[in-house]
Amino acid sequence: MVFLTHIRDNFADAFFPRLSEWWAAGVLMALGYVLIANPDLMLSSKAGAYQLLLMICSQEAWADVMRVFALMRLVILLINGAWRRSPHLRAVGAFCSCFFWVQITLSVWHTAGFLFILAAGVFVLDFANFIRAMRDARTVDYIYANARKTDGGKS
Repeated sequence: MVFLTHIRDNFADAFFPRLSEWWAAGVLMALGYVLIANPDLMLSSKAGAYQLLLMICSQEAWADVMRVFALMRLVILLINGAWRRSPHLRAVGAFCSCFFWVQITLSVWHTAGFLFILAAGVFVLDFANFIRAMRDARTVDYIYANARKTDGGKS
């Protein structure tokens, strides 16, 4: 029971400041499930919007990779909120997520449509998440370094 109380008390404090990170990871997870639910999605596009993605790997592979990566990122965010601060892992997660958003953006750029704007917007958001997580990492590193100095190297 103490475990669940600890998660409840600390998770809320970390969730809302990182809402955009949770959102981006959730969207990536949802994309993975959409690719499973609609197995012909990438092949049925009349505008060829997914050709770049399909040149890299199959729709099934994209679905699996997106879901696994999103799950890892969601676990990192849960750990960050429930147990200890992990801005370095958050930064790695946000930076690596940019790969997906760039691939989607480049794949649909020629359509100059809604999907292009949305994908580019999520890319910019996740890049901002990366910058914010790196700022948090710098703060944690600074606090840790100062604690070691005042401990006399006993930590």
